[in-house]
Amino acid sequence: MTKRWTHSNKAVFNIGYHLIWCTKYRKPVLNEQVAERLKFLLLEKAKEISLSIESLEIMKEHVHVFVKCSPVNSPHFIVQQF
Repeated sequence: MTKRWTHSNKAVFNIGYHLIWCTKYRKPVLNEQVAERLKFLLLEKAKEISLSIESLEIMKEHVHVFVKCSPVNSPHFIVQQF
């Protein structure tokens, strides 16, 4: 578990975003192999752009991700990178 508040040299923050993606027409295409690869890619990208993935749940037709980030990263930037 990470600490609740993050400190920078000018701010104290606790920013979290709950992101959800659905497959087209809610088709159940995220099987075990695809889900494992997707999880690897999301964790890799999060490390690359300095995010913390607090929770990641991959179902057959949708994905839930809860990320913690700094105030510099906007939600649309995070979604675009993922």
